[in-house]
Amino acid sequence: MLDLLVNGGTGDQVVAGARMQPEGVDAPFRVVDYDDVEGMVKAFDGVQRVVFIPSFADTDKRAWQGRNVVAAAERAGASQIIFISIMDTRLDSPMPFARAYGEIESALTNSSVPAVILRTSMYTDNLAEQYPMWLKTGQLVTCAGDGRVSYVSRDDIAASIVAVLQEAVERHGGKTYTLTGPEALGYADVASLINELYGAKIKLVDVEREEFASRLKEIWGVAYGGLEHVARVTPMFQTVFKQGLMSEVTSDVLRLSGRPPESARTWLTRHK
Repeated sequence: MLDLLVNGGTGDQVVAGARMQPEGVDAPFRVVDYDDVEGMVKAFDGVQRVVFIPSFADTDKRAWQGRNVVAAAERAGASQIIFISIMDTRLDSPMPFARAYGEIESALTNSSVPAVILRTSMYTDNLAEQYPMWLKTGQLVTCAGDGRVSYVSRDDIAASIVAVLQEAVERHGGKTYTLTGPEALGYADVASLINELYGAKIKLVDVEREEFASRLKEIWGVAYGGLEHVARVTPMFQTVFKQGLMSEVTSDVLRLSGRPPESARTWLTRHK
């Protein structure tokens, strides 16, 4: 994942950080390995603000990496950490990786570095990976029942991060925001929207969680790059949706960025 290491107090001097330099990043670059605290201390040298986006590691490693980032930022003298979290971080939450994010948030709360926590709903962008298979099969198979999701675009999350960086550290220090889209949609709404945009006739099919899990690759074709634990938690996210744990709608994107969040309809139309 990519860290933004911000040197300028107004967010005008940005250093990109990742395990290897990504193509197309037009900014100074430093190697950041979440497994290497000493390396991160060096990478964070002179950095005032760290935007921390967790890796795709499993729960235990993700939590450990988060604690590493916090420790390195403290030692390097950073003035702020902006942490990209998830909506429900209760330790007993059915949300995949909830414990990891909860432990990272706890580490931030107990840290000497002021933190801003941006909890996000499910990315609208994920739908673009999923609906081609729905169009191909004519079915949107789910086990989420009538659960609804307040999809938020990565663009709106990025705009919110930039807005925090453009403010003084004291403006948002110690605050937690929940970034969502303007409405919560069920899969029936999503199927209807895709049908409208593509002139398709996708049928919504609700199955038991066990069947959904066994047929995941067949019915969704979700490309997770061979990360088995990510494929494993996809049915868990369906349970989260079913329980309404990602249905909250807030005005925090507007509050931070000054612009209303983009609806799923607008995003999907723009990326058609």
